[in-house]
Amino acid sequence: MSEKSIISQVNNKILRSPIIKGTLILTITGIVTRFIGFYNRIFLNNLIGAKELGIYQLIFPLYVVAFSITTMGNELALTKLVSEYIGHNDISSARSFFKTCFVINFILGTIISLIFYFNSDSISILVLNASSCGNCIRTLSIGIPFMAMKGAIHGYFMGMKKSEVHGISDFLEQLSKVFGLYIIASYLTSVKNYTASFAVIGIVLGEIVSFIFSLIALFIHFHKTSKSSKTYTHYPKRFSRPINRQKVISLFFKDSIPLTANRFALTLLQSTEAILIPTYLLEYYRSSALSLSTYGIFSGMAFPFIMFPATITNSLSVMLLPAVSGAYSELKTEYLKHIIQKSIVLCLIIGISSGTVFFLCGRPVGYIVFHNKEAGIFLYQLSFLCPLIYLSTNLASILNGLGLATHNLILTVISTSIRLGAIILLIPHYGMQGYIIGLFVSYIFQTLSSSHKLNKVIRE
Repeated sequence: MSEKSIISQVNNKILRSPIIKGTLILTITGIVTRFIGFYNRIFLNNLIGAKELGIYQLIFPLYVVAFSITTMGNELALTKLVSEYIGHNDISSARSFFKTCFVINFILGTIISLIFYFNSDSISILVLNASSCGNCIRTLSIGIPFMAMKGAIHGYFMGMKKSEVHGISDFLEQLSKVFGLYIIASYLTSVKNYTASFAVIGIVLGEIVSFIFSLIALFIHFHKTSKSSKTYTHYPKRFSRPINRQKVISLFFKDSIPLTANRFALTLLQSTEAILIPTYLLEYYRSSALSLSTYGIFSGMAFPFIMFPATITNSLSVMLLPAVSGAYSELKTEYLKHIIQKSIVLCLIIGISSGTVFFLCGRPVGYIVFHNKEAGIFLYQLSFLCPLIYLSTNLASILNGLGLATHNLILTVISTSIRLGAIILLIPHYGMQGYIIGLFVSYIFQTLSSSHKLNKVIRE
């Protein structure tokens, strides 16, 4: 068989498989996005300093809370419903679901934005325990409606199995975040000391640019599909009568409310975790500047670096969920065992290899990349977590595919509670090393518990 023939067969296999194609697209764009993100961290560290970077990191729990309320559950629900109705060639109902989600996301995004903007000082003091975050929260609030509307567009395209729109949008978001700030900083030569609120402008720019791209992609898609119905000839030739608006809203909320509630509960716990760390670091260091600086180095430099190899495993997890769900519902036991085994082996290989690299090279890498000795120490200490972090993400996706989302939620809540306990009990005495111990224990618990449940289900 010739080389051209082999390449042609591989390309055809990739194009025919939404799972492989989607994983490749999400992985490639994810890797590029993370590289840009690392540059952004280095750029921000040099521009605003470690202390302001710590303040900048403090607002991310609020950002994630806003995302979970306005976007996450609705986006997943829309993806499911669009995929289902497009599969029946009911294009009109699929678009009705999108329009419903878009309007709801816009309303929720606007409400959360206004709450953040007009209560920024109160939130910064009462929630974040850092009065200096007020300007950051006000700036962040501008981008929330764009984030919410963009989420609806992404949910629609993912339901259409068009992951490239999501991937390119994320890439443009990161690119705008970095180069937007660079261009602004280049023109503002009179400013000598930049603050965290200036860095938040990059987040807002990224959300606006990625939303504009997603909106253009949506208009192009609608224009193409309105020209000819032949676009959907690969779906079954069965047209359903479009469902009425009340039923659209009812079905949408039926799926979105549980997903949003679960995501919000998890986000609340994880956000509480992120907010408490600087508070208890203050007890250890007795210095606000030092505690914020240490938090900024850990969460803004070291931990994102550790999570870089997870780009592959996270992309796999996203595409693995429907594959596991389909095999389980169709009782394809051998195939189910095969894909689970292969995914676990891949995650272990990536985790052990990455952990070894960070263990051996973490200290010099931290110093060379971030020019920060403490970042290198954190990379070395976190290296032991790599196999556990990557594998736990994969196992969580498999459990969700098996219909065990509630069980997964319980395990995540317990794991987060373990880390919260470490923050309260260990950080005041051992600093960030106490939190790393909590991370290690929580991931061991989650990985072993998920493995036990998975093994039990597969045997049954």
